[in-house]
Amino acid sequence: MAALPFDDLDRESLRRAGRMVVSIEGMWCGSCAMAVERILARTPGVTWASTSFAGGSALIRWDPETIDLDALFARVQNLGYTIAPLLEAQEVEAQIDVQARAVWMRLAVAAFFGMWSMLGSFALYLDADFATSREGWWVALATCLAALPVVTWSAAAFHRAGWRTLRAGVPGMDALISLGVVAASALSLWALARGSAQVYADTAIMLVTFLLCGRLVELHARRHNSAAVNALRQAVPETARRLGVNGAAAEIPASQVQKGDLVLVDAGERIAVDGVVIDGASEVDCAVVNGESLPLPVLPGSRVVAGAINLSCRLTVRVEQAYGQRFIDRIGVRMLELFGARSAAASQAERFARWLIPAALALAFLSFLGSWLTHGDAVAAALRALSVLVAACPCAVGLALPLAYSTSAASAARNGILFRDPASLEALANAREILFDKTGTLTEGRLVLADTVAAAGVSRDQVLFWAAQAEHGIAHPVARAVLDAAANLPDAAPIAGIAQRYAQGSDWRSADGACRVLVGNARFLAANGVLLPAAGETQGHTRIEVARDGAWLGSLLLCDAIRAEAAGALSVLADAGIALRLVTGDEDGPANSVACAIGLAQDRVHAGCSPERKADIVESTGKPAVFVGDGINDALALAGADCGISVQGASTAAVATAGVVIASGGLDQVVVAWRHARRTVLVVRQNLVFSMAYNVLVLGLTSTGMVPPVAAAFAMLGSSLSVVLNTTRLGRVGHRQAAP
Repeated sequence: MAALPFDDLDRESLRRAGRMVVSIEGMWCGSCAMAVERILARTPGVTWASTSFAGGSALIRWDPETIDLDALFARVQNLGYTIAPLLEAQEVEAQIDVQARAVWMRLAVAAFFGMWSMLGSFALYLDADFATSREGWWVALATCLAALPVVTWSAAAFHRAGWRTLRAGVPGMDALISLGVVAASALSLWALARGSAQVYADTAIMLVTFLLCGRLVELHARRHNSAAVNALRQAVPETARRLGVNGAAAEIPASQVQKGDLVLVDAGERIAVDGVVIDGASEVDCAVVNGESLPLPVLPGSRVVAGAINLSCRLTVRVEQAYGQRFIDRIGVRMLELFGARSAAASQAERFARWLIPAALALAFLSFLGSWLTHGDAVAAALRALSVLVAACPCAVGLALPLAYSTSAASAARNGILFRDPASLEALANAREILFDKTGTLTEGRLVLADTVAAAGVSRDQVLFWAAQAEHGIAHPVARAVLDAAANLPDAAPIAGIAQRYAQGSDWRSADGACRVLVGNARFLAANGVLLPAAGETQGHTRIEVARDGAWLGSLLLCDAIRAEAAGALSVLADAGIALRLVTGDEDGPANSVACAIGLAQDRVHAGCSPERKADIVESTGKPAVFVGDGINDALALAGADCGISVQGASTAAVATAGVVIASGGLDQVVVAWRHARRTVLVVRQNLVFSMAYNVLVLGLTSTGMVPPVAAAFAMLGSSLSVVLNTTRLGRVGHRQAAP
């Protein structure tokens, strides 16, 4: 029995946990993931298992009373895969790169030798007299010899995966590919042994070459998922300044910080730990949690999370969660759980393959038996049986999805839309509900001046001018909004003075001490002795008070500007019958204000959502669900959605996580992407229906002997060409309709 691969963990604690995410090494394709999942689910004590090829991981839940962890891991290892603790993103990326290089090498061999083999096949197909001559036999022999490296070394991974999935009881596309390659090779060798030049090396070569291209697409999707988790980690500093017993601060790796340690965080720094503030008062940019650019005040006793930015003053934080257990770490693990939605078209192809394998084998046996009993010729009967297996080769089925996806992705990229995997494209095409983040997605993600309220005898320009004096030189979202608005004033030159930034506002004094200006929230000004009038309705705006020399001058109302194209884009989607929702970490007031501006009913608004809550809402919606976001706090929802879309200007983590990336343009590009995806899925379905119908028809005809092997080969080539020609429409139509 295999040893438990978690030697450094307490085995009893692991068993009691009843749940774990692990890395599965050695998976070659989606069929491998299905085989591992089937083996895990069949293990006694396991209540639920989900394996993701895209994430390279498996989520397992079990009954602690009945589980045998040694048996669980042994089952996976006996299948030929390695189960290991969850790997760091860099290790996963390194493994994927090794796999990709191996596939590229196999593809290069298949292309080089396949080219020469195909030349011989075309010569035999195009000249019937030459094919029956002695010279034609030698050409057929050379064709098979050139194909030998392709059907052996280049196709080795298909043969291995096909055998493993067959052992697991879930034979899929790989098993069917392996069967087709072996049958085509065997029939070719048989023909050569009988002195015939009717060989089928081209069938095997086409199958292996195009399917290797499809594997590269899947590996690219895996690489992108690993990069998403890594990008999330990069939002947090790798080091922290820990206070020693003597009060001296020493910079150490964040992974060495322990629960209970004290960590110093200066103004302008990102926080590296989850903990509680025990000293200092400041403001913190918590976009990693709520996605909002408006900072939150923190005082002793306030909780902070890794990735947040300390904006104003030094803080001392007591660590509450060790490295690996922080909020950002938990999001990364959850992302791996959510990654890897499989394309419905790919799943249909796998189901068709699982049905076709026993059907082809049964038909081949019946064909052999029927021909032998009828004519008594065992050689002719075996030839007919092998012809059935050759006809079962899923060339067109294998081409239908990867070829359409690659053509569509190239067309969309010319219009600034990046499709990263077929599953996301298909989910977008079939979307029933689209959920939007607010800040940075429907809005521009920066505060702007919406209105100014001035006291009696004070002009609006004066309120803005003195607010700009107090905020000059301060790196803060409110300061940037005030200074941007004041830039249009006739005379906005700064006056010499000293500004002090506090958690709730700024205190500015002129160089001669004759003038003092306070800018901040109502509590800050009241604490400094300023009498304020009763505040009116802010309608979701952020209200900033301004006072000079103890007298209230007025208020600045700030808001997050709504994207100009937002209302129009959402209207198009709503008219198409797609349900829309707003899911944001902001409070009810600003969220409802934006919803009203874009024509969204308040019952379709979810405000005050944490990243986990956003992901839960996405999971609870009608499938397939699409989420559009831009921030670090959206990464979990982007991963959990059937299709995650990041808009232009999104954070690194959001871009890395999304299955569709809007590289240029605004929200109207979401509509363009949706239309393009719908066209692509239509073409894929046409390809799949035709290719599957072809396989069923030709299988039936070859089993009766009505179609000779050479005719079946020509029909197979025609089927593949029809898929190619139908797919080329995506490049032309997509480019024309996507243009403005």
